[in-house]
Amino acid sequence: MEEIKKMQNFLNRWLLIKPSVRMVTEIPIIIMLGILGEIFSWHRIPLSPYSNIVGGVILLGAFIVHIYCHRIHKQAHEHSQQINFLVQRGIFLEIRHPMYLSLILMYLGLAFAWGVVWMLVPAVFFSTFTVFVAIKEEAFMLQKFGRQYENYMQKVPWRFIPKIF
Repeated sequence: MEEIKKMQNFLNRWLLIKPSVRMVTEIPIIIMLGILGEIFSWHRIPLSPYSNIVGGVILLGAFIVHIYCHRIHKQAHEHSQQINFLVQRGIFLEIRHPMYLSLILMYLGLAFAWGVVWMLVPAVFFSTFTVFVAIKEEAFMLQKFGRQYENYMQKVPWRFIPKIF
């Protein structure tokens, strides 16, 4: 029981870390698996070089979305507690978490661009984790902004992908 509590505390602390700090930890892990995959000739993602090209396009697109979001929302890399206003313009009018979407696409794009199958494991894990971060952040934003955030959620019902999720 004590071990479960320790794990929950670790996960909660990790979920609350600023996205920029998580990103500089998570992306190197994915890259390290790519390097190890090259050294040890691990299995490649099928349909190379097409999968590599698609991965590169996804990675580049995610990076562009990330920069665009950061220009609109200057506090985007701050901890949720430090954010003192809601951004309701640009891509934030289509989806509530475009920055997190860009991180997810970076993880997956990097894995496909490099082409080592084992890179998909942390990419999918970190992507799933990012979804949990967004859900946890929404609960916090509801507490902090109350009715204003509820109205935003009604106006922009999609977390990541319009009309899907």
